[in-house]
Amino acid sequence: MQKAKTHDALAIGGMVLAGLSASALMLYGCMHPQAAHLPSDALKAYLTDDYTDYLLDDSGVHQIDIEISDLSWDYMISHAEDEQYVTCTAVIDGERFENIAIRPKGNSSLTSIASQNSEHFSFKIEFDRNDPTLTYHGLDKLSLGNLGQDPSCLKDHVAYRLFEELDVPAPLSSYTVVSVNGEPLGLYLASEAIEDAFCQRNYGDGYGQLYKPDSFAMNTIDQSAILDHSSPDAPLSVVERIMSGEYYADATSGDRADILGDLVTPMFASVKPQTDLSALLYAGDNVKDYSVIFDTNVFPTTDADEQRLVSAIRTLNTSDDPASAVDADALTGYFAAHNFVDNYDSYNSVFVHNFYLHEQDGKVSLVPWDYNLAFGSFNYECAASSVLEGCAFDYMPDTGNAMTVEQSMVNYPIDSPTFHVELSDRPLLQVLLTDETLRREYHAKLDRLLQFVESGEFDAFLSRAEEQIRPYVEQGLTFYTPEEFEAGASAMETFCRLRAESIRGQLNGDIPATLEGQQAAPERLTDASELHLSDLANFNALIAGLDTETVQTLLETALQEHISDGTKGAVLAVREYAANPSKLTKQFPALVRIPFVWNTISGKVEPYILLVVSMIVMLIGFSRVRRYRRR
Repeated sequence: MQKAKTHDALAIGGMVLAGLSASALMLYGCMHPQAAHLPSDALKAYLTDDYTDYLLDDSGVHQIDIEISDLSWDYMISHAEDEQYVTCTAVIDGERFENIAIRPKGNSSLTSIASQNSEHFSFKIEFDRNDPTLTYHGLDKLSLGNLGQDPSCLKDHVAYRLFEELDVPAPLSSYTVVSVNGEPLGLYLASEAIEDAFCQRNYGDGYGQLYKPDSFAMNTIDQSAILDHSSPDAPLSVVERIMSGEYYADATSGDRADILGDLVTPMFASVKPQTDLSALLYAGDNVKDYSVIFDTNVFPTTDADEQRLVSAIRTLNTSDDPASAVDADALTGYFAAHNFVDNYDSYNSVFVHNFYLHEQDGKVSLVPWDYNLAFGSFNYECAASSVLEGCAFDYMPDTGNAMTVEQSMVNYPIDSPTFHVELSDRPLLQVLLTDETLRREYHAKLDRLLQFVESGEFDAFLSRAEEQIRPYVEQGLTFYTPEEFEAGASAMETFCRLRAESIRGQLNGDIPATLEGQQAAPERLTDASELHLSDLANFNALIAGLDTETVQTLLETALQEHISDGTKGAVLAVREYAANPSKLTKQFPALVRIPFVWNTISGKVEPYILLVVSMIVMLIGFSRVRRYRRR
C-alpha cells in the first residue's frame, strides 16, 4: 500500500513537472469558435472578388497600420485568449477603413504568445462586423498570420500557391508589414479568411455550407495512456519502450520511426468517436450524432442542410458508388497538393483538424488551411531540436536502423498517405485511392503539380517570396534571426526538389508508392541526406520561458548522480530511475526552485510545453508509474 502511495505521489509530481497534458495543447490546441456571420441575399452584392487585385496581390509586400485607442488595444491584448473583437481603423496601402473590428486568433500559438507578455499575435480583421455593408474591396474578413513555428516564413504561402496551381479553392495570400499606431509590430502573411467572400469567389452565389471539424477536446483525451501498463503483452509504456531503445530495436532500413505519432496515438484512442465523425465516418442517420461537425458551422444551417450532409456521409461510407458523394475535381486536387507538402497535422493523421469541410448540392470536399507544420516538419525530431539542440544531454531515442525522418518525409508514399491511421478510417482518402477513376485523376494532378515544381516558374515564385521576406527578417520583424531564415528557406528549396523527385519516381514506378512497398525496397528511395528538416521548424517562438538553458538546468538538477557517473543524456537514466523511482523525491525541492517550474506550478506562466520536453522531464523518474488517477 505504501509503495502504491509513493507511486501516486510520483505520478502527481511527474504530471506537474512534465506538463504532459499542457504540452499536447501546445502542439495541437483547442478550438475557440466565433459566432458566424452570414449576410442576407441583398448584402451578398457587397461581396466581390475585386480585393484580389489589391492587398492579396502577392507581387509585393503590403502595409497595414492599425489605428486604435490605447484603451482598446490594451484591453484586447490583455484578453487575447478570449478572442474579443475591438473596433479600430485600418490603413491598408494608404486606404482608410474605419469602424472595422480586430481580434487575436489562434489556438496553442495564441496562448503561448499571451504567456510571453508579447503582442505579436496572429489576428483576424472583420470588415463587416460593425457595418454589414462595409468590405475591403469585396472581402469580408482577413486573416493575419504571424509566421510562427516557420523559420522559412514560406510554408503557408507556398502551400496555397500549390493548391492554386491545381485550381483547388484555397485562400489567396501575400506578405504585409503590420504596425499599430505607426509602430511596426511584425511581418505577417495576409490570407483571405474562409468565409462568405471566399465562398462566393470560389463557388458562386449559392455557395453551399462550410464547417471546420476539429476532434480536439483536450479534457476528454486520456493523456495518461502513453504511461499506462495496460496489459501483460505491453509491460512497458510506449514512452518507456521508445526512450529505452526497445521500441525500435528490431527496426530495418525500410521501417519508419514515427516517434511523434507513436506517442500520441494511444492518447487519442480515447477520442476516436470524435475523430471518426470529423473524418466523415458514418454514425447513422440521426443528425444529432454529428454535432462534432455541425457545431463548427461557419454559416447558419437548416435541417435540410444537415440532412444533406448526413446523406452524403452515408453514401460515402455505405454506397456502391461512394464517389458520387464527393466533388471529384476539388478532392483529387486537394489531396495531390496536400500530400506533396507532407502535412500530417490534418485529415490524414490521428488529429483530424486544420481543414474546412465544404458541402454543396450533396457533394463534399476539403478546403486547405494552416500549413505551418507541413513540408515534413510535423515530427518529433523537429520539435525536440527546437529546444534541445545544443543541450549537453541526448534527446533523440535510439531508432535502430529505421530510416531518418528526412528520408521518410521526402519519400512518404502517395498511395499510403496516412499517418498512424487506417485508410478505412479516412473515407475521403479511401474513395480517392480505391475508385479507379479518382485515383487516375489524383495521379494526373500530381503529375501536373510536378511539372509546375520542376519548371522555372516555381523556382521564380519561391525566389521572389524569399526576396520579399529577407529585408524584414533583417529588421527583426519576425521571430527568427537572418541565419535561421536562410537555413529555413534553403531547406524549403531542398525539400520541394527532393519531394518532386521522389513523387516522380513513384508515378513512374521506379519508387514504391505504398508503405509496404517502401519497407520492402528502401534502396529504391530518393536520398535525402542533404536535407535538415529541423531547419524548417522552430517551436521556440511559441514557448514562454523554456529554452536550452532552462532544459539544461532541469536535467542537471534531476540527473546529478548520473552526470557524475558520466551519463550524457536523460534517455540513459531511465533504467536506473525505473528501478529506483523513490530516488527522485529528494530532487523535488531543487526542481521546484527552478523559475520555469515554479512559474508553471504557480500559474504565472501557462504550461504549454513541447511534448518532447515533457517526456524527457517525465523520464527522469516516472517511467514505472502505472497510471495517474484523478481523485
